[in-house]
Amino acid sequence: MIEERFDARQPGARESGAPESGARARSGAVVRVLTDTERKIALALAEAALPAVSPGAGRAMPAGGEATVVRLEALLVKLGESATRAARAGLWAAELWSVPRHGRRLTALPLDRRIHAIEAWADSPSRHERWSLRALLTLVKSAHFDDPSTYAHVGCAYGREVPKAREATPWTSQITDGRGVSQDLALECEVVVVGTGAGGAAAAYELARRGRAVLLLEDGDLHTRGDFDGRATTAYKKMYLGLGSTVAIGNVAAPVMAGRGVGGSTTINSGTCYRAPEATLARWGEDLGLTMLSAPGLGPYYERVESMLGVEQAARAYLGGSARVIARGADKLGLAHGPLMRNAPGCDGQGLCCFGCPTGAKRSTDVSYVPEALKRGAELVTGAKVLRVNVRDGRARGVTARLASGRTLTVRAEAVIVAGGTLSTPLLLRDSGLCGASGWLGKNLSIHPATKVMALFEETIDMAQGIPQSYSIEQYAAEGLMFEGASAPLDVAAVAMPWVGRRFMELIARYPHLASFGFMIQDTSRGEVRRGPGGTPLIFYDLNPRDLARMQRGIEILSEVFLRAGAERVLPMARGCEEIRDDRDLARLRRMRLEAGDFEVTAYHPLGTCRMGTDPRASCVGPDHEAHDVAGLFVADGSVVPSSLGRNPQMTIMALALRAAEHLDARLDKLGRPDAPSDAPRPRALAFEETMAGTYRRTGETADRPLSFTLRARSGPLVDFARTHRVAIEGELIAEGLGARCPLSGTLEMDLLGARELRYDFTFVTNAGERLRFVGKKTVRLTALAHTMTTLPAVLQDASGAELATCQVVFDLRRDLSSFLQTFRLAPPTPAAAPAAG
Repeated sequence: MIEERFDARQPGARESGAPESGARARSGAVVRVLTDTERKIALALAEAALPAVSPGAGRAMPAGGEATVVRLEALLVKLGESATRAARAGLWAAELWSVPRHGRRLTALPLDRRIHAIEAWADSPSRHERWSLRALLTLVKSAHFDDPSTYAHVGCAYGREVPKAREATPWTSQITDGRGVSQDLALECEVVVVGTGAGGAAAAYELARRGRAVLLLEDGDLHTRGDFDGRATTAYKKMYLGLGSTVAIGNVAAPVMAGRGVGGSTTINSGTCYRAPEATLARWGEDLGLTMLSAPGLGPYYERVESMLGVEQAARAYLGGSARVIARGADKLGLAHGPLMRNAPGCDGQGLCCFGCPTGAKRSTDVSYVPEALKRGAELVTGAKVLRVNVRDGRARGVTARLASGRTLTVRAEAVIVAGGTLSTPLLLRDSGLCGASGWLGKNLSIHPATKVMALFEETIDMAQGIPQSYSIEQYAAEGLMFEGASAPLDVAAVAMPWVGRRFMELIARYPHLASFGFMIQDTSRGEVRRGPGGTPLIFYDLNPRDLARMQRGIEILSEVFLRAGAERVLPMARGCEEIRDDRDLARLRRMRLEAGDFEVTAYHPLGTCRMGTDPRASCVGPDHEAHDVAGLFVADGSVVPSSLGRNPQMTIMALALRAAEHLDARLDKLGRPDAPSDAPRPRALAFEETMAGTYRRTGETADRPLSFTLRARSGPLVDFARTHRVAIEGELIAEGLGARCPLSGTLEMDLLGARELRYDFTFVTNAGERLRFVGKKTVRLTALAHTMTTLPAVLQDASGAELATCQVVFDLRRDLSSFLQTFRLAPPTPAAAPAAG
């Protein structure tokens, strides 16, 4: 069923006087997003970080210069305004950083002094200084090396020809692009699934296969082969959460990669497929009571996943040069090694797995589970950012979403599956006031911290050819160390190297002779996800001493493997031991005690922020994936995985999602509709609706802005309401500058016999994704009953409790009293009145 609500506002309209993006390019004009001074700073930085060097044995790599600055501006246009703002701030920080250390601004230093200054900055004792330079140079290096001229200097092919025609498939008629929706929509289904990654897509397929009416919602877009140009920067813009710049903050600065768009992270991962270790599953049984998730119990689900994905060993023809030398070194050390398992039958080794598979060989969910679900009748809406899960009568009954066109989508459903991913799911659930009773929501984050070692060989390696992650050393898996290939194209490899200056340029010029291999650890460290600026995930994570020691051990093992393979130079990228040429250097590395921040850390497998368990006090969802504190709400993504796996998690997430879908299918008939008749008498509750309108004034401003809200109130059983005087409320708020149809939820406390107060306390999510709190009360005086019962003074607060604005809203007796009284009724109760907001 589709209901369309019409609005006089036109989608995409811009308020009068609002500035246009500075990145706008005129036909034939050079794109400018930096000021002349900022371009001068960028030039000074590029010349110092990427200086000219003598060619030596190979061809000289083009040095940083004017062309780098031009490409930097073009890259910033491509990435958007948030990246541009960050780059501009970073450039000014670099300019002023030089003053207290070198007596002059960076642009005033002669080139040789500037080169030494940047090299010293890159090797600063302060990890925060090093990280700030790395962040800025990520953009500069990307711009410089992501160009046909630099690729030509190392003899590598640049990019790929993009197909001119998109694939035509029958099921695309069941996809609605939220960018093109011009009216508010209301949809109805049996199950709404939020997210199309490993968990959401698998669950949707299984339910659709069983004949359920399934609606998939995806915040990002659907990308096809015609969208994949093989460039990392294109992929970061289109398919990575936060442009690929989401970073865990703590004693390490670890980029945490997650996908955005149909397919989620499965479209940008390397396709590695493993089952969870039996020892890990056994520990879940012992520690969390999850005995049903044993290896035999999950075995049938894994088999179904492997069949759908076409899991097989990586083809030897495309293992690549890094795998060749790793195998040679591992053989000499007597280590167990071999090709790893992948979901890419028919792979031709183009090496672009993480930027969108150009042939569709990798069986990510956008080419497997999602199309199969649509073929079985499921529907998909892209460009649909879910703002909250709607709860009615104690059950999850749908969601409210904002479409990319600015319109509102309301979905009514019998059950809700949240599968937005480990970083996004806890934010949505927290905004909805759900799954928070245990205190574990957003916590328990594991990330599989990973790092790599590079090595320079006389022989040609050519990391641009072959499967990026094709090979593994499994000797140390029981210790929580998993070694897996980590080859990268020229521009990505340049960014991944922490060095600058002449040494760096000499090395990168020999890119065809560089090999890279990585490893991850089964971490015991834990972090937390909170909502950050602009609604983005804010991640906190510290590497504990045990995991730090394992990271160093992994670096030592890989360094020795490369050395035994005949490397000319091994590059562990560990501060204080950046290069190993012989056994004496290796022994020196082993004597060192690396600290957090002394080596590069990345992460690709966030897990655990809505963890599963049998004890509601220590987990957010039960073994059937249903939330402990609300019926009909299921979570089916990496956030439910209780602990770090020590293996790539996509198959485990999919297996658990298939199992969750089976449980939900069995529950649907039992759940029934909330208004269906029942033979058993049900307790009754008070329910009513209220509309109020008025103004609010921001702190420091003198102008009032309009604000109004409509709320629906429902108490718990009347016997409880008589004791608490509290009702749960939900509804929508409209406020100029904050948004339209902002979903709200909270409580109304009606203490008319005691303090004679009506206390309103609710939170709402603005159209920009910010969560605010409305707190106000009517103090009822018998001598001025009409006035005090209708006038509601209040304040708006941010997430920290700081006051943002004062409000004055009223209930219009003449206009709304009659309709207000007609809304009063006895209805099925909520399980309990919601707690006070905040």
